[in-house]
Amino acid sequence: MLLYFDLGLLPAIASALGIALMFVLSMYIWPQTFDRNHPTCVKQRIVSALLVTLISPLSLTLLGSLSSNPDHNLLSWTGFRDPLSAIIPLTLTIILFLGPLFQCYTIGENILADYDTYSDILLIRNLVVAPITEEIVFRGCLTPVLFNTLGWTKTVLLQPLFFGVAHLHHGCQRLIKGEPVSNVFATILLQTAFTSLFGAYSTLVFLTTGSVFGPIICHAFCNSMGFPSFDTIPDSPRPVLTTVFYIVGLVGFVTLTPLLLNCGRFSGSLYCTMG
Repeated sequence: MLLYFDLGLLPAIASALGIALMFVLSMYIWPQTFDRNHPTCVKQRIVSALLVTLISPLSLTLLGSLSSNPDHNLLSWTGFRDPLSAIIPLTLTIILFLGPLFQCYTIGENILADYDTYSDILLIRNLVVAPITEEIVFRGCLTPVLFNTLGWTKTVLLQPLFFGVAHLHHGCQRLIKGEPVSNVFATILLQTAFTSLFGAYSTLVFLTTGSVFGPIICHAFCNSMGFPSFDTIPDSPRPVLTTVFYIVGLVGFVTLTPLLLNCGRFSGSLYCTMG
């Protein structure tokens, strides 16, 4: 089906918010008997995420107008093209994480060490299901709805807010458990900032490459690494060199991203042709 999305500001935001809420609320259709990391709860939420991931692209057919442009097919809008386009974004992400990677190397720690106590189902959720479902829904389905209304820059900056806010429900669960409000608030603030920053980068990758595969692979890599442990740098075996790797990684990422991640390299992106 050939579609074009030009909904206007309020309908576009409402549609994007509706898709985001559908993803989050689907996690709560099950009886809230277990902790979110309990295998039963994880399996239930995987089912919910997969169902919404199937429904969301289909919902775009109700939001778009018919188009005669052969490039305006649903697969192009949602980014199901060119898996090899993930190579450059993944390389840039690895550069950004040079510091944490060097930290793991110096202490002889596997980057998946934090998952040693996890069951297989948690590994599948965090490294496979979450990256695939969240990127298809939040990048592949929200971006087409917002892009023509917001334009390139505003989509990169504002679209990730839906992604960041969608993670707030984890904080609500912790409040219900009775954790101190200040601790939960600090964690929510940090998590929202981190997910929004990643969301902006992921949206940029999606728009530039026109492919959802780059965001999925980068998301999986970031989940495997976790948030950088800045507070442990002084205690690392080689703190000065570790700091250098952190700085080189950040500078390299900021410098190389505009050089390697641009429409000149990914001319097949639908969004590049429209932006």
